[in-house]
Amino acid sequence: MFTFYQNIIYNFFISLGVLLGGCLLGGVAATLNGHPPLKTMMDLCEQIKIWAIVVSLGGTFPSFKVLDTGIFNGEIRSVVKQVIYILSALLGAHIAYKLIYYLEGSGKL
Repeated sequence: MFTFYQNIIYNFFISLGVLLGGCLLGGVAATLNGHPPLKTMMDLCEQIKIWAIVVSLGGTFPSFKVLDTGIFNGEIRSVVKQVIYILSALLGAHIAYKLIYYLEGSGKL
C-alpha cells in the first residue's frame, strides 16, 4: 500500500495533527465554557499525547502483533521498521506538544 518512507511521514503528521487539532479545538470549547483556553490546551496536550501516537499507528494491537512476530520469529527487519514508525509518531506528538507549549508561553508576555 504505502512505502516505508511514506508511512513514516504519515505517522508523523497524523500524530501532529491529532494533538494540534484536539488541543486547539479544546481551547475553543474552553473559551465557550468560560474556562482559560491556554491552560485547558496544555492540560489536554498532556492527556491526549499518547492517544495521538496510538491513532497514528492505527491502534496498538497491529503494532504489538508485528513486534511479537518479529521478535519470536526472528524477523528483525519488521521490528526495526515498527520501532521507526513508533519513533516517528512520538516525534510528531512531541513537536505538537512543544508548539502548544510555546503558544501557552507567549500568552504570558
